[in-house]
Amino acid sequence: MNEKGERPSKVLEELARIIEEDVKRFSFRALGSMCCRPLPISKIAYLMGIEGNVGDPGVWRGIARLEKEVIRCLGGLLSNPKAVGVIVSGGTEANIVALWAARNKSKKREVIVPASCHISFYKAADLLGLKIVRAPLKGDFTVDVDYVRRSITRNTAAIIGVAGTTALGAVDPIEELSELALEKDVYLHVDAAFGGMVLPFLRELGYKVPEFDFKLEGVCSITVDPHKMGLAPIPAGGILFREHDIVESIAFRTPYLAGGGVKSFTITGTRPGGPITAVWTLMRVLGKEGYREIVRECMELTELLVEGIEQDDHLELLMRPVMNIVGVKARRLSVREFSKRMRRLGWLLSDFPTHLRIVLMPHHTEDLINELLRDLKVAATKEFVKPRVTLNV
Repeated sequence: MNEKGERPSKVLEELARIIEEDVKRFSFRALGSMCCRPLPISKIAYLMGIEGNVGDPGVWRGIARLEKEVIRCLGGLLSNPKAVGVIVSGGTEANIVALWAARNKSKKREVIVPASCHISFYKAADLLGLKIVRAPLKGDFTVDVDYVRRSITRNTAAIIGVAGTTALGAVDPIEELSELALEKDVYLHVDAAFGGMVLPFLRELGYKVPEFDFKLEGVCSITVDPHKMGLAPIPAGGILFREHDIVESIAFRTPYLAGGGVKSFTITGTRPGGPITAVWTLMRVLGKEGYREIVRECMELTELLVEGIEQDDHLELLMRPVMNIVGVKARRLSVREFSKRMRRLGWLLSDFPTHLRIVLMPHHTEDLINELLRDLKVAATKEFVKPRVTLNV
């Protein structure tokens, strides 16, 4: 920090130049990200709530009321308008809160997770002193429920199902896990950070979608992130619980707040109002019809990409996509070499041990996907041409 401040216009000009580099990459060639390009109106709404601290609802009563409306909307989307929840920073925090509640409610110390679960569950286990039991996947990349059943012990605090896995967007057999949870009287948490804002609309569009939400009696809590397919600015995650009794064991009263004696079940005390005002605005402006159209367009791009991959002998799909996430590999190259070549061609995709992940988001276009297909085919061949673009990543 300099002794004297600089001219505001100069500082903002420099900031704009630096940020513009990231914006270009994110918007046009970063097809590995699960986060979206926020709608312009959501940015305006975010700024309108930027001073707010919903952690102090006695002062910020309006934003606190908006949060309840947002949770009611998300709950309705997930088959429980009476769900209890909060807007948090993202899926990681939401999953930590869910396991915190499961541990305190059960007084037990083991959690059974699919091998496909998000890294946040390992973080949660480390923070909460839980032991992870890792269940393998079946051939369709969903969790082996029989293995989960055999792994449940008297010390099992929770079992986890994923509705939209990080690697491939697969949906675990949540209905079977729900039946198992009820039978064994064990907590079931569903990580639908990505799928929660996709699967309900896919069902409305006529796609065959497995049950995954509060319609299933065994589901105790669900993670859903509006800053992914909800088109909200970061950070805007969500954690929803079936009923209030579940969170009583993690609720803390804060007597010094303006409202006096306020109880909360979040990790952070201060919580920004901007994400809430942004999500509330988007839900009002887009409605179900708007979100349904967004999902439809993303699935059309997904189908275009899948068709192009299937028509090329050098490329291979890992599985038929359930939603707008595609796993692809080169038949005659290692994943590492394939990824390296795609980066040299200017693409930022997600690397997994078995494949590259491509996420088709609302800000992507048909022209972009056709360009991606062309480069996938080039990179997958032995006769790799000189790259047109080089990114310093």
